[in-house]
Formats: sequence, structure tokens, C-alpha cells
Amino acid sequence: MAKYQQELTHIAFLLADLEVSEVWLGYFGSGCNQDLWAVDAYLNSTMPLPAHDCDLLAVVLNERLTELHMPHLASYCPG
Repeated sequence: MAKYQQELTHIAFLLADLEVSEVWLGYFGSGCNQDLWAVDAYLNSTMPLPAHDCDLLAVVLNERLTELHMPHLASYCPG
């Protein structure tokens, strides 16, 4: 996972104005593999996650940014 992806996801999380638990619920509904603690650590840039999980979180955050009429900031893993 590229460092820039985690940094952009962190910024998207801050702008989305959601609690970690709200992001995790959306992620859980998408077929998550990580617990709330791991998602919290990733969103606050203290722990990496596998690419698939990063992409699922990016979807959740980008959907929220769309609701707020903001550009998508959370990026996806290449490939």
C-alpha cells in the first residue's frame, strides 16, 4: 500500500465529518476483513492495511464526500 494512499484517506476521513464507527459500519457492509480498532488506526495513519481493505474504505469515504459535494480524495490501490 502506497503511503500517499493512506495520507489521502486520512484527509478524506477528516473532511467526511464521520466518526470511525460510522466509517467502519459502511466498510463492514462492503465485506470487511478488519475490526474497528484496525480501521481506526488506519484512518489516523498509524497502521497500514491490505490493499483490498484500503480500497473498501476509500469507497465509503468517497461516497460520503459525494454527499457533501466534495471531490473524491481517497485513492485506490493500483492494479
